Amino acid sequence: MPQRITLKITILTFLLFFTPVFAAAEEAQPAKPAGKRADVEITPELDAYYSNIGLHIPLTDTPIPDIHETNELKLYKELFLNSLSPRFMLLEASVFPMPVLGSYLKKYERGFYDSAALGEDLNLISVFTAGFQEPYSFSVFFGDIATFVKPGETRDEHNKGYMGYLFTVADHHIKDNVLINDKLLEIEWKTKGEKNFKEEKLSWSFRLGTKLHENKEINDVAYIGLRRSNLDFNSKILSWLRNSTYDFRWDFGLKDGNIMRQEYIVGKKLPFKDYKVAMKLDFGLIWQNFKAYSGDLRDKDRNEFFLVVRPNIQF
Repeated sequence: MPQRITLKITILTFLLFFTPVFAAAEEAQPAKPAGKRADVEITPELDAYYSNIGLHIPLTDTPIPDIHETNELKLYKELFLNSLSPRFMLLEASVFPMPVLGSYLKKYERGFYDSAALGEDLNLISVFTAGFQEPYSFSVFFGDIATFVKPGETRDEHNKGYMGYLFTVADHHIKDNVLINDKLLEIEWKTKGEKNFKEEKLSWSFRLGTKLHENKEINDVAYIGLRRSNLDFNSKILSWLRNSTYDFRWDFGLKDGNIMRQEYIVGKKLPFKDYKVAMKLDFGLIWQNFKAYSGDLRDKDRNEFFLVVRPNIQF
């Protein structure tokens, strides 16, 4: 995809993600001066594509500040200033169940895996597992945390915003549902947030980072990623922004600066208000430069496209 088109998509995507933030800031209310004193906290999360368990560890005695849920600009400013001198550490162990299943089926149930082929270059199992490049990982986050508070609702410790530095390690890489030995280090500057209120759930992230591989046949990259996910039980199902997911990422080779990989994933959610649950269906496309790999790992001399479909349930 031409770099000029990619730049236009990047600008439009940035506006898509952050226009709601600036609109909300017009109604911003002052932040409360102090929140609950920080304690060590364990936060598990189960999901078909990304499951993890995290351990929040305070590095100071400073309380986690409470931020009115519409005052996002103030939140980002405070998080940025405080992230320069990290006050919290987060340890996280993650596993990606569907990609792990895809790799298992291709290695140990090859007959079943091959029976899902839809053509020479398309496999149904690959379609449902594409997009994740590690089977599992371990991460350490250093930065600042603040809690969103919505008037009239109970304070929820999961309603937090984060900003800081993330270091991730893994020892395997996934390529075409095959596990490859590769010790890697991923370094990110990241901001993310999550709001879980009675009638609406919103999460987002913005990250800049680099991924360094020990395996010399896998190119090192720098990347930028944007993600936004919204679930609103009172919104119209066909709303273009509500009950939707947007997840975009661009990888650039560290050696030559060329685009190595582009991911464009969007999704819709069908909420069931009475049960507080929603059916999800994400779909998208991954473009990959053949130069992303070299040596024995470069099995094609042409750029590739991968179809992505991810059915899921959100509680």
